[in-house]
Parts: sequence; C-alpha cells; structure tokens
Amino acid sequence: MKLNRITSYVKENGIRQGAALTLDRLLGRQRTEISYEQWLSCSRLSSHDYQKMEKTPLEHAPLIAVTASMEEEDRTTFFQSLNLQIYRGFRALKNCPQADYILAVEGSCTLKPELLWECASFLSDRDYSDVDLIYFDSDMIGEDGKKCLPSFRPDFDPDLLDRVNYMGNVVLVRTDLAYKAVLPSSGGAVFHRFLKRVCLEDRDGTGSASRHAIVHIPKVLYHQNLDERLSLGEGAVLCSRFRGKWDPEAVSGREKPRQAHQAETEPCREADPPAHFPGDEPLISVLIPNKEHGEDLARCVDALLTVNTWQNLEILILENNSVEAETFRLYEELEAQDERIRVLRWDKAFNYSAINNFGAASARGEYLLLLNNDTQILEADSIARMQRLASSPETGAVGALLLYPDGRVQHGGIILGYGGIAGHAWEGVFPADIPAPFPRLVFTHTHNASAVTGACMMLRRSVFMAVGGMDEQLEVTFNDVDLCMRLRKEGLKVLMCPDACLIHDESASRGSEDTPQKVARFHQEIRVFVHRWETELEEGDPFYNPNLTLTMKSWTCRDERREARRPYLKYLNI
Repeated sequence: MKLNRITSYVKENGIRQGAALTLDRLLGRQRTEISYEQWLSCSRLSSHDYQKMEKTPLEHAPLIAVTASMEEEDRTTFFQSLNLQIYRGFRALKNCPQADYILAVEGSCTLKPELLWECASFLSDRDYSDVDLIYFDSDMIGEDGKKCLPSFRPDFDPDLLDRVNYMGNVVLVRTDLAYKAVLPSSGGAVFHRFLKRVCLEDRDGTGSASRHAIVHIPKVLYHQNLDERLSLGEGAVLCSRFRGKWDPEAVSGREKPRQAHQAETEPCREADPPAHFPGDEPLISVLIPNKEHGEDLARCVDALLTVNTWQNLEILILENNSVEAETFRLYEELEAQDERIRVLRWDKAFNYSAINNFGAASARGEYLLLLNNDTQILEADSIARMQRLASSPETGAVGALLLYPDGRVQHGGIILGYGGIAGHAWEGVFPADIPAPFPRLVFTHTHNASAVTGACMMLRRSVFMAVGGMDEQLEVTFNDVDLCMRLRKEGLKVLMCPDACLIHDESASRGSEDTPQKVARFHQEIRVFVHRWETELEEGDPFYNPNLTLTMKSWTCRDERREARRPYLKYLNI
C-alpha cells in the first residue's frame, strides 16, 4: 500500500483502527462479523480500570437506595453482586427512603461492579432534578455460565416504551418520581407500567414527554438468567407471522400480493389498532413516479385497489419520459378503471426529489404516501396503520417494513452512519432469524428511527410543504434521509411501523449505479449530505447503539479494532 493511503486510513479511522485495517489489507484478510464472546473479550475491564474508578473523586456523590423484586433463590447472587459495587454510596431502600435515587431491580439480575459507579459518575456534575431515569445495556447468562444474547438498547424512545419495556429490568429513578409512579412490588407488566409512568406521564402540562431527562448508558452493566429472555413486559408478543408462512414462489411468480397476505394467519398486532371508519377517512394522495415498467406499476396499483383497506385515495402516477406504447396504454386502462387514478406528466430529466415535489404540489390529499412503483402492499391495513401514526402532530414521517420477494428484509428503518452515510436496518435478513430478545423486540414494534425510505413513506402534506419538500440537489440518493433529518431537526418524530408491510423489488426500476455519470452524481450527492449533516454523523444514530457495527450486518457487535470511527470522512475528499 502507498504511504498516502496508509495515512488516509489512520486519519479516517484512528491509529488503532487504521493499523488493523492496513494490516488486514496487506495480508488479504476478509472482515467477518464478531461474536458477542469476542466483543466481550475486547471490552472487558481490567483490574487497573476498576482501581482507577475507585480513585476517581466525585464532586457530588448521590445517595442511592436499592430495592429488588425477585424470587428468594435469586437474592443471594444479586446481593453478592451488590456487595461488590465499586461505588459505596448506597443503602437498602427501607434504611434511606429519602435517598437521591432508587435503583429498582426486577427479576433475577446480577449487577456488574461498575454499575452504580457509572450512575454516580454521570450524576456527579449535574443537577439531580435534570435526570429522571437512567437505564443500561444488559446480556444473559446461559446454563453453561457464559454471557450471551446482549440487549444493546437504543436511546430514549417514547413510542417504543409505550408499547413494550425495552429498557430492561434494572433502572435508576429519581426518588420523588419513583414514589409518584408507585414502585412495583412485582415484575413483568407491572414494571413496564411503572416505567411508563416515570417516563411518559405529562408532568409539566406540555402534552409531551420529550422534556423528561431519560438517560441511556450504552454499556452492558448487568446480567439476567437466560430463562427470563422473553419476559419483556406488557405487549411484548414476538411476531410469528413470518415463521414458515412466507411463500416466496407466490410472490416471485408474480401472483397478486393478496394471496401472500391471506397466508398470514398470525399478524403482529399492537394494542392500538387503526382508528378510522369507512366514510371517515381523510384523503391520502399516493405519489408513484414511473418510467416504463408497466408490469411493476400494474401490480403496485392492483395491490392499492384490491389488498389495501383504505379507500379514500387518489393515486397520482408521475409519468417521467416513458416512450413505450404499452406504458401509455396501461395509463389509459388504469385511468378508465378507477376515477381515483390520475397520470401527471413530468417531462424533465429524472430527479426523484423534483418529481415528488411536483406530485405533492398537484396532490389534493391531507396526507402524502410516497410509493415506489416496484412495491406491493402485503398487509391489508398498512396504509391505515401508517396514517394513524402520521396523524399525530408530533410525527413527521412514517415508514413501513419492506421485504424482498423471497421474504428477506429490504427496509426496517434507516440507520444514520451505517455503511458510511446511511443504510437500511436488517437488510437481507429473514425476520424469523432476527435474534430475541434484542433486536427482535425493536424490529416487531413501532419505534423511532433517524430516517425511513422514500420507497414507502407517509407524512402530512402540510408538513412536507413546511420543510420545503425534498431537496432537488439530491436527485437520486439520500433525499429521503435528508427529508427525515430535516423533519427531526424541526422536533418531529420519524417512526418505523413494522405492522405496515409491503414487498419491494429494490432498484427494479432505476437499476444500479454503474456508469461514470451515475457514480459522479452519487459522489456529489454524498458530499452534499455529509457537509449538511456532519455533526449528526459524528454524534451517531441515537436509535442505534454505539456498540453495534456500522459496516457489517446491522445489529451485530462492533469490532472496535477495525471499525472506522468516522467512515463518512472519506467521502468529503472525493
């Protein structure tokens, strides 16, 4: 390798990572995913680390009370781990009911020695009233005593917490709030309701929980017994609709998606079904850019008309420079078939952002559904579920679960920084293969995301217009991510709704980036995006744990020896 290339590796990745990557390249070694056991071996604290913690002075040492709800046979192990805590400023709750914070423990948990020290260190230089609750990452202890199945949790996600206890069974809560929320005497659903009262109740009268200081320390700080791996709180029913029921032949053979939908006998349901009634549905404008690809478009529209349950639609086909006579015959047939279908012509060069902005300006609906022509609705109430979420004034955009025709995930939300800039969560993985409890718990419930794909995105038309629509500088790539980032910058949420499910033949219409012109345009759009969102890329995706990789299969462990610290930097100099 040339010296300037080695220098570039070190600049982008740091000395340690740069050296490892350089050596891999020189020796021709292929990177592979690392196991949790390997991750632990690299992240385990040494005796020197613990000694350093013990000697570190804390400006303000909070008094912590401890309360635990567990079976009698689990208490010995728990109290042993409590007695090994580096930070000693704690007591049993009955002995100090007026402590600053309460460590609430539910179930058979073993604390790592640094758990309370991490809490005290974080709180030391802060006003205690600014921190309501702290939660942590965790893992399981198998029958062989080995650590496994890590729960690398996202930062505070009120929508996910509203549906399921993703925070786990050990939390530190400010004492006054813990008493107001009523400390649980038993676990499971009761503990989940306790967490919701602490984190989600409208205590300041603003109608929002967003001002509450919920802190996530992204470190594995306690262990649970493996037999409790499915005790995830109220509403945590794992999605089983993909287990042995997916029929790839029906989909790849281009049967109507209705047939695949009818095979789904166990849909994943949440506590709040779509809140709409026939005749009381706001108008949704579906924007479908199209050039040729009549068969794809026909299947897409057919699913909207026959599988989808939401009837108050206008379907705007945004025609862009088709030349085949069959395409225009299809347009005539579709417009004659249903009065809700209109074909609008965009005669300029392809620009995904400009085409959708044109469609939005022509739309009559209260809501916009950006939809690729190579998608087909699989779950009949997908649009209804997305609309319910999009109707909240706190929500900017809503995305859907998209599957390849063979049943693998194509889109489950977008991770900022993944692949260098932004990439799809769980792409290429069969849903049934996503590990429980994490990350399957996240995958199966509505949750916040940094962005969702424009291949299927719903948002209120007023919101789309208020932020200026899509950026037409981003002609093909990252325009959907950029739109979502601007929505989030305005304080609006971007939600991923896994109960809205479609098939997506990704890039069936546009093809790959395989010409010099396309590559040059791709690099230019990357530069635009990185310059605009460099701070956010540096900070990392709040809904994707920093212990997880940005370069290998999503939601797998990060290899600190080889993971680039700032992989997006290389795109700034293209």
